[in-house]
Amino acid sequence: MFAVLLFSVPYLWNAAFPVKAAVPVLQYETQELFRVFLTESGEVVEIGAVDYLVGCLFAQIPPGYHAEALKAQAVAAHTYALRLALNNKNFPQAELNGADFSDSSVTCQPFFTEEQAREYYGIEYEIYSAKIREAAEYGATRVILHENEPIYAVYHSVSAGATNTARYIWGVDFPYLQRIPSDWDREFTNFVSTNEISTTQMRSALLGFDPDIIMPLDYTRWFAEYSSDAIGYVSAVSTRNSTLSGGDLWRILNLRSAAFEITFNGHNFVATTWGHGHGVGMSQFGADYMARRGHNYDNILKYYYTDITISDVINLHTNT
Repeated sequence: MFAVLLFSVPYLWNAAFPVKAAVPVLQYETQELFRVFLTESGEVVEIGAVDYLVGCLFAQIPPGYHAEALKAQAVAAHTYALRLALNNKNFPQAELNGADFSDSSVTCQPFFTEEQAREYYGIEYEIYSAKIREAAEYGATRVILHENEPIYAVYHSVSAGATNTARYIWGVDFPYLQRIPSDWDREFTNFVSTNEISTTQMRSALLGFDPDIIMPLDYTRWFAEYSSDAIGYVSAVSTRNSTLSGGDLWRILNLRSAAFEITFNGHNFVATTWGHGHGVGMSQFGADYMARRGHNYDNILKYYYTDITISDVINLHTNT
């Protein structure tokens, strides 16, 4: 299935980014069609890789981002789709009705049908359509590999100044999803955000997750015992009788970012967050920042994903 095609010399980045050596270019067999379960209608549709990626890009990343950032996103989305399809071949999921994956942003990755994209973007759909399709066509020819398998090429909107680790969010580690500096993300307009959560909402959310959870009577002590790193990503929060991961709280409370701090102001809980999203893998804002400073999609992906190769793909059905 895999063959080494060529080797290239190491490349150098500017002083803002580390130096990494280039790696062999491989070929990876891919699918002709993806079977996608549409959660809204409940139907399974077959869609080619390019059209699927067009729908992914419209649903996942601002189309005004630099073309190289869109290419990086397209390759990441294609890789993630291949990884999910591979998983489902090995462990079929009955709720998917034979699909490779769904359009759910909770369990898979966001995807817009053409109708959804047109409704969401309005006139801007036509403005960005050609640019998005060009990136999708490129992304459909590439896949990110680690040890000859597609990686979980997860991504997020804006990091908290460095990327997060998978362990904080999903409780597992992957060698290619490591802490990567992304300090330029702090330039994002809404990098710091706050929102209030009532005591009733907070109690309901926590009990909905764990009906046996016990919190102190004093609201000021509810989130007093938690572990976070220097960036702000929370690894664990302790209650009187249990421990929640930072990823758990991020999901339970629908927080803007997995880098957060929760305090009590005497009336409500106040969640302060840095960045946007779980923080693991590629920062889309960071990808755009790098692209606008001359880095191509290859540089971007090899910066945010550790110890990976980027492979050409060949079609399983045509072998071309």
